[in-house]
Amino acid sequence: MDEFYNETAAPETEPEFEPVYNRHYITVDAQGRVTDGWSDGPHPGRDISGAICIDGEGGYQFRLFPGGEENPPLSAEDGVPLYRWDGETAVPRTMEEIEADRAPSLELVQAEKLAQLSAACNAAIVAGCGVELPDGSVGHISLTAEDQINLTNAHAAVAAGAQAYPYHLDGGLCALYPAGAIQAIARAATAHKLYHTTYYNHMAAWVRRCEIVEEVSAITYGAALPEDLEEHMEAILGAAGGGLDAV
Repeated sequence: MDEFYNETAAPETEPEFEPVYNRHYITVDAQGRVTDGWSDGPHPGRDISGAICIDGEGGYQFRLFPGGEENPPLSAEDGVPLYRWDGETAVPRTMEEIEADRAPSLELVQAEKLAQLSAACNAAIVAGCGVELPDGSVGHISLTAEDQINLTNAHAAVAAGAQAYPYHLDGGLCALYPAGAIQAIARAATAHKLYHTTYYNHMAAWVRRCEIVEEVSAITYGAALPEDLEEHMEAILGAAGGGLDAV
């Protein structure tokens, strides 16, 4: 009698697959604030010089914390970093730290203040000044760029020997002014411009030496200078034949 053997095939051994891990990196600035983060899964060739590996066995997508959100936002809408590196892990920054970043820096406030003061100086120059003519009459002149050119031409003409030259005071008709009147107008304009340009220069020095934002913010065009700057400005204007009361 034939014997039949029921042979049962041995189960095939399942192949073993080694898990595939990705490395997760962050970059931080000089203050330890987290500025960027990525996984070498989507970014296999990215330069990691200076980067910090926060997870050597991470998933394909970047996570700042194990089990955390994939590709989380690392900064607020205005670009302020939301996390900092404490040497071992990334931690959320406090609201005080975030708001401190949003406050303008001293350098930015100084630059803005200098621009404001420069504009105020230019406006003051353009607004012009009062003049007293040799005959005792008084008037006012504006000093736009065009006015300054016209006055320069008038003064050059009388300096070259012209006995009179056509000019006009604000609100008046053009008239033929004698050389002495043209010279008086030119002197007033020169003193006016010298005062304001010198004043701005000293205001700028004041702004640059301030050490806190509040000091800079408090400075306004027309304010009294600190004593040492006022004395220096007085000396400059005095040497030029004027003074703080010249205009």
